[in-house]
Amino acid sequence: MNQKTKIWKQRKIIHIDMDSFFASIEIRDNPNLQNKPVAVGGKANERGVLTTCNYLARKYGLHSAMSSKTATQLCKELIILPVDITKYRKISKEIFKIFKCYSRKIEPVSIDEAFLDVSESGYCQGDPEEMAKQIRSCIKADFGITASAGISSNKLIAKICSDWKKPDNQFSICDDEIQNFIKTVSLKSIPGIGKVNFKKCKTLNMTSCSDMQKISKDELIRIFGSYGYTLFNLVRGIDNREIETNRTRKSISVEDTFLHDLNDTTLCVQQLSILYTKLIERCKSSNVNTNDVREIFLKIKFNDFETITRQKKSLKIELNEFKNLFDSNIVKIVKPIRLLGIGFRLNDKKEEPSQYDIFDR
Repeated sequence: MNQKTKIWKQRKIIHIDMDSFFASIEIRDNPNLQNKPVAVGGKANERGVLTTCNYLARKYGLHSAMSSKTATQLCKELIILPVDITKYRKISKEIFKIFKCYSRKIEPVSIDEAFLDVSESGYCQGDPEEMAKQIRSCIKADFGITASAGISSNKLIAKICSDWKKPDNQFSICDDEIQNFIKTVSLKSIPGIGKVNFKKCKTLNMTSCSDMQKISKDELIRIFGSYGYTLFNLVRGIDNREIETNRTRKSISVEDTFLHDLNDTTLCVQQLSILYTKLIERCKSSNVNTNDVREIFLKIKFNDFETITRQKKSLKIELNEFKNLFDSNIVKIVKPIRLLGIGFRLNDKKEEPSQYDIFDR
């Protein structure tokens, strides 16, 4: 598919995704970690979770957001290093300077990932594949780490392409190839199809985009609600989203995984007070206008990893609001609580560039 010269009729979108960003930086800084399974995250004996792991560790089934305890059971030789977000952010800012050499239309997705619209760029005679090669080459030469790239005419396909030949590679699909390509793509790669929805799809004999293309728009809306309309387009490779150079922050949240499970409601309420203080501090450091709050939410994870999330409409973030949300959903604790989280969602207004995602892929 990539052997012939591609013809780009519409937009030219590049998706750059750093390869196991946090772990790659730590390995770069400590050559003794080369050829060893490495992860970055919390300690296993403190009920931590992995934020990322290198590709050698992934061969053991490890992945981001996995508990460190489970990870060390699956891979006895695993080396887990603490998160150094200050160092990662500093390197990320320098990498983004490379992006700015090729385009003014850059959408930061997270600390290690971005979309670039190079439709109007004159670099490399306008060839987006060559631009992606140069960007990846600069990152490797300047920072000693690798990146993967996807190139297409919309964000959906570019994102899928960047995962297609990871790590340290790139893949492109031009306009004329999208229709045939998308049929081969797993529904797992489509935004909005998480574990729960993919399970639902499997019960309906749908695992690929080709399978879902056979379902009518009305039926998809019946199954998935209003998102069914979006899915109808996505599984056909249709994505008209623009590059958002100033992405809207949609929510702020904090959470804590406890060293020992909580069995007492009083203790949980005390932890909510601590979380509330952290939430307010995060609001101040993020320069978020709390007058734009539209909804608050509560996350509870039990010791068997069952997770529930509850939310309610609210125009203010007050401790009593979160306590009431907790009390109305947990009359009596029937299972020990492993994690508590609180947060709020904002009205759809432009505020600041996207927040960084600590769970690097």
